[in-house]
Formats: sequence, C-alpha cells, structure tokens
Amino acid sequence: MTHTMFERSCRLFNTAGQFIAGGVTSAVRAGARPHPLYFDHGEGSALWDVDGNRYVDFALGYGPLILGHAPPIVREALHAQIDRGMTFGSQHRLEIEAAELLVAAVPGAEQAIFATTGSEAVAAALRVARGATGRPLVVKFEGHYHGWFDGIFVSTAYDPALSGPAERPRVVPQTAGTAPSSSADTIVAPWNDLMATAALLEEHRGQIAAVMLEPLAVNGGVIPPDPGFLAGLRALTRAHGALLVFDEIITGFRLALGGAQEHYGVSADLAVFAKAIAGGVAFSAVTGSRDLLHVVAEGRVVHNGTFNGNPIAAAAAVATLRYLTENQHEVYPRLHALGARLADGLSSAHPDLRVRQVGPVLNAAIGEPQSVRSIRDRAGRNVAAYERFVEGLLGRGVHTTPRGLWYLSTVHTEADVDVAIEAAKAMFARPTAILAGAEA
Repeated sequence: MTHTMFERSCRLFNTAGQFIAGGVTSAVRAGARPHPLYFDHGEGSALWDVDGNRYVDFALGYGPLILGHAPPIVREALHAQIDRGMTFGSQHRLEIEAAELLVAAVPGAEQAIFATTGSEAVAAALRVARGATGRPLVVKFEGHYHGWFDGIFVSTAYDPALSGPAERPRVVPQTAGTAPSSSADTIVAPWNDLMATAALLEEHRGQIAAVMLEPLAVNGGVIPPDPGFLAGLRALTRAHGALLVFDEIITGFRLALGGAQEHYGVSADLAVFAKAIAGGVAFSAVTGSRDLLHVVAEGRVVHNGTFNGNPIAAAAAVATLRYLTENQHEVYPRLHALGARLADGLSSAHPDLRVRQVGPVLNAAIGEPQSVRSIRDRAGRNVAAYERFVEGLLGRGVHTTPRGLWYLSTVHTEADVDVAIEAAKAMFARPTAILAGAEA
C-alpha cells in the first residue's frame, strides 16, 4: 500500500506539528501508521478521511460511538438543545432525566453525580470513597487504566525491568511529570489473583478506601475476570470495609444496559461511566447508593465543574440512554452475536492472530499465547506485526486501532463484519509480509 492515498492527511499532520505539541491532541493517537489520519465525516458504521477514503469503522472514537457515527436521535437532541442554549451554569430538566435513566439502568444505583471526562469521574469516585470511609489507600490492578491523572495513572503496562514480581506488582508511574508522592497511597494488585489481593488487603487492614478495577480488563487487552474473581472481590471488600469501585467507562451500556455489573452479576458500591453514555458527546458519571453519595450532598466531599451535567451533553445522554433502554432486548443479543461473528472470522484468518471477545468488544493481537489471564501473559506479542496488519487493513477499507481493540455499534451489520474478516484473510494471504515485515 502506498501512502499516496493519505496525501492530505500527511500534509495536515505536518502542519499540526507546527502548532500542536506532537501533532496530536491525545498521546494514544500518536502511534497510528503510516501516520495519524485526519477524518472528514462519519455516518453509521462508516468513516471518511480527508482524502476521500471510506472505511468500515471498528475504532468508534475509541469506544463512545455505541450508536455509530452521527446517530439521528442524538443529532436531533443536540440541535433542539443548542437552539435553547449551550450551557447555563445552573440546573435544568435534562440532567434530572439523564440521572433517572442512569439510575434505572445500573444495578444497585440510587443516585449519580456528573462530570465531563472519564478521568474526572474516576477522580470523583476515589474522592467519594476516601471521604465516605475516612481511609487513604486505593488498590488498583496491574494493566488496568483509569485515566491519566496523577496517582492512578500507574502500572497500566508491564515492564519486566520495573514491574516487580507477579504476586506483588510495583507501583510504576506511566509518565514523567508526576510527583512521587502522588502515588504514595496507591497499591497495585495482580489481576485474576484473588489470594494475592486478599493478602494485600490484610496487610493494609483498616486503611483501604477502595478497590478499583475494570470488571473486564479492556484496556489491558480484553482480559476477562476468572470465574468467581469478581464475586470474590465483592466478598473481600465487604469483609474489610472497603468500597468496590467498577470502572465501567468502556463496559458501561456496551456489554449490557446495566454494563458489566449486569453481565457478570456482581454489583459494585460505586461505578464510573463515560464513553458510550452519551453516544459520542463528552459526558461522565459516578453512580452509587444515597448513603455513599451523601458525602457529596452534604458538602463534605466537594464536587465542582463548570460543565458538569451541561445541557448539551445531558441531551445526548438522555437520547442515547432512552434508546438503549427501550431497545435493550434487541440491541444486546445482536451486539453479542456480531461480536462472536467478528471474533470467529478474525481468528480464522491466521493461527497467530489471537482474538479475545466479550460481547461487542474484542482484542486482537499477533503472537500471544492461547491463554491470557493477565497483562504479563501478553509480554511476548508481536507489536510491530500487528501494526503492519492494521495499516494494511486501511487499504482494504477497514479502520481499527493499533492497540488491538475493536468495537461494534448498533448500526454495524453482518456485511460490515464480513468486510473486516475478508480484509484480514487477504492480509494473511502473504503472512511473511505481516509477521516478518518481508516485502511482498
């Protein structure tokens, strides 16, 4: 594939580098091959770049577009609200409607607080946990990502030189510029190791405010919890008086209307949502019981934010949540079936292409072992080969991310899925070009 099909994108990227640090506005986009692409518009399951190339899109904005690109119901809600006002810095009916729909959907939820991004909502949830328990420490799991804020942006990747033993991972900051003290109250536990986690809670008995996790470790590579692991965490946290906090930023409204809590049958004390909650508009939330969120209601825990619950984002959330609620019995079985079809098809493209799938969320990688229970099991994967594979898919009209994550929306069809499967098979028709980087 020649890069001439991306000439306008290339020019824009070169221009961006003069005015935007690194040329991108989120670091995760910097690794795209052959370079970050620039897009013009999207509709349904399709995306068009500035060079006029059309793709079936399986990146979906890194997850938010649960209804696909530019869904009519969300566009109509946004247009109606924009005509009435952009933001008020005060209360409005839509934030109540959004909270009602959210609480009705999420198992165990009684109230909600709103923010704008997932990282903000994580920070709010941890503040609530510390405020409600009066304890300082937070446990998170190796390979799990909870946003880019200081203190919690640690040990999202595995580094053999730094990460320590498997049963007792070290706290490894994932960026320069954080104060060493910012992660002093963070403890890292090994995913899918209940005994090691229990030992950590016992070692710090009476000091743990919260155990936070992605109930499905999507960011680490769609690594499911072992059978009984989430239930075991539920019992452990109750026994120790700590709060169980589910980061459902990706799984929320995607695995089921009630997210991973409904899918796995385990309810958390607090849950964090973003991405799919508003169908592509920036909006996030924390849900919990009245007893826990009372620390916010009475002002002991301060939760500020000019754009919290703003009417434009709330309008999108109401439209998205109402659609998913009213159509849940059709939407979710179909999303799970499409996910299984895509996973089976990609897996058949080549024995070295490993795929893990839970509902409409997949991770693909090259050179991983058959069984993956933690991010450490993925250390030997062939990252360069997978990047070549993803770059080659672009030339065959398929857009996904070099990280390995694939998402499906309510508007993807079986035909869309089959396009991706056939593109993958065509790429592996000459496997050495992918696996070894050999010239075709």
